[in-house]
Amino acid sequence: MSVRGKVIVITGGASGIGRASTVLFARQGARVVVADREAEAGRAVCRAVLDDGGEAAAIAADVASSTSVDQLVQETLARFGRIDVLLHCAGICPRRSVLDMTDAEWSDVIRVNLDGTFYVTRSVARAMIAQRSGTMILLTSDRGINGAADYPHYAASKGGMIALMKSLAIALGPHGVTVNGLNPGMTDTPLARGAITDEAWRAKMSVDVLKSYTKPEQVAEIALFLADAAADFMTGQLIATRMRNFA
Repeated sequence: MSVRGKVIVITGGASGIGRASTVLFARQGARVVVADREAEAGRAVCRAVLDDGGEAAAIAADVASSTSVDQLVQETLARFGRIDVLLHCAGICPRRSVLDMTDAEWSDVIRVNLDGTFYVTRSVARAMIAQRSGTMILLTSDRGINGAADYPHYAASKGGMIALMKSLAIALGPHGVTVNGLNPGMTDTPLARGAITDEAWRAKMSVDVLKSYTKPEQVAEIALFLADAAADFMTGQLIATRMRNFA
């Protein structure tokens, strides 16, 4: 597999799966744009990539703002001239039951996770359509399929992302653009660890058929495959990495 020379925008690239993907893609010769609302964290990842001999640029961006997203795409195009791959990892996952949830808590998650996905894919799609090629990889979740009692806003946002992914695949396919979803399952990231207690984390592992968690680096490897020309035949697909046994 090779992504050498490709321009890859990674939202949420400063931590978790986004960071692991940034490091891996850069080591494979890609030119990586680390897009994150945590500007200093993004610059730190960028410096680490540069020190490792890779090529990267850090651009502060808030996916919940269409203006910020458009600026991200414009800056990327001004610097690199094209966008070959979008890996959309940015998202939030606060824990709250439906009965206790406020209007603002609901809106915040939908705004970042679902609206943000729409803003990013819309803006990047314009660039990819103009160049008649491109790959989008959206980080989804099994909660978008199965639901979640303590994360209904997150589950709803991820379910919407899956539907949006499939709709984009249909709309953009004729323009040479593929769109796929990557469902990593329970992954050991700051986002996942911060959303639940250690007891809940162990409980989730008890129903995982492998009795373990996914590492961010393992998810990055799947993203690398989807970004490679070998996966150009795939679009509108949801790639799930884990299985749970609730029997």
